[in-house]
Amino acid sequence: MISILSAHMVEKPLNPDLSFMDISLLTLEAVIQVVLICLAGFVAARSGILTKAGQKVISLINVDLFTPCLVFIKLAPLLSLNKMADLIVIPIFFCIATFTSYVSARVTSKMLSLNGPETDFVTAMGVFGNSNSLPVSLTVTLAYTLPDLLWDQIDDDNSDRVASRGILYLLLFQQLGQILRWSWGFNHLLRKRSIEELSQYNDEPVTYRRIESGDALYINTPQQLQQAESVVSDRNLESLEEDAPLDAKSSTSTLGSMAARIRSVWIAFASWGPVKSFLSFMNPPLYAMLLSLVVGSVPLLQNLFFEKDTFVNNTVTQAVLLLGSVSIPLILVVLGSNLNPSDEHLPPSKHYNRIIFASLVSRMIIPSMILLPLIAACVKYINISILDDPIFLLVAFILTVSPPAIQLSQITQLNSIYETEMAGVLFWGYVVLTLPTTILIVVASLEVLKWAI
Repeated sequence: MISILSAHMVEKPLNPDLSFMDISLLTLEAVIQVVLICLAGFVAARSGILTKAGQKVISLINVDLFTPCLVFIKLAPLLSLNKMADLIVIPIFFCIATFTSYVSARVTSKMLSLNGPETDFVTAMGVFGNSNSLPVSLTVTLAYTLPDLLWDQIDDDNSDRVASRGILYLLLFQQLGQILRWSWGFNHLLRKRSIEELSQYNDEPVTYRRIESGDALYINTPQQLQQAESVVSDRNLESLEEDAPLDAKSSTSTLGSMAARIRSVWIAFASWGPVKSFLSFMNPPLYAMLLSLVVGSVPLLQNLFFEKDTFVNNTVTQAVLLLGSVSIPLILVVLGSNLNPSDEHLPPSKHYNRIIFASLVSRMIIPSMILLPLIAACVKYINISILDDPIFLLVAFILTVSPPAIQLSQITQLNSIYETEMAGVLFWGYVVLTLPTTILIVVASLEVLKWAI
């Protein structure tokens, strides 16, 4: 994807005078790309090619294979210890934006009398904004068309460098969001739930306990909890027995004995409380992020994978790049297929309209009213680190008003929860609200740049 963007960057001339219609056209083009791919998924589902079972299989392959490749190929080449010190502003901005969206979602849900699962869904929509497809397309395009984006602290700064810095800021913010999305979002906010929990609208909480990674069982009585723990213990015992060393007669060789010892040590290590909790918490995208941090922190490994014209780069890295490039289109195809009415989907919540309204307000309206003036003041009066970089202002503004992340539809698909509501949120967010809000925010960022410089 980065190579494609780079090629696109060179071809775009700098336009010092961007009109209101130009901004509208650029935004419309980015939105139509998303809509067309979703339309392909809708047609495939409508014609019976992409069934509910097929959607599930695609989502599982995507989360276990394509998404980890996408995470690794985007994060690993950009990380280094020197860069991380200069980019400390990004995690701070991410924490402030996440907290603001979280409070907005909780307050809005409380005002609209949503139950616990609905509140968690609205929170996920508010906290996890799109920091990939739409913001990247807009940032790259606007870096070559908007005036006054060159940074005076960099000698010979040009539009190519401006676009590259914008992509870097977006990707770092994106990966912080990915970590939170596949941990807190996947394991808590959008976790699997029972029909009873989803349909409970009184103030009595439902007691639940997640028994295994990737699955959730919700238990209402101590007897059921004890029984479930007994089942899990029996399963673990069976697993240990299956993985135990072979009989001494069949493992006479030294190599076999060594392998049996290693297996026993690993079983004991994986059964240790903290390690067991860590392994149950992790999933393929999180493992990819962890690997990216290791590769990015070790210059030798980073050069091995990402130095051009080397054997590893031309084979392993390019293969991972191709696999990762499939992730976003597949997410959009599955999203479009979810828009096709199906009897296999759970019926929408009785608070469907409230959920859609609360999700969009908590994501695109309330946080913007709080964060945009704060960002503008920081750029004006705090000239440290990248706050003085004009492209950072544009990126921060775009991220603040971006619609909910498309990848959330992948999580709702995997956990079979609020799929109809997810499709409604993305339809209203991308098809209806994105164009006017993005035009407004780009115009506002230009005015703030004039005021801050």
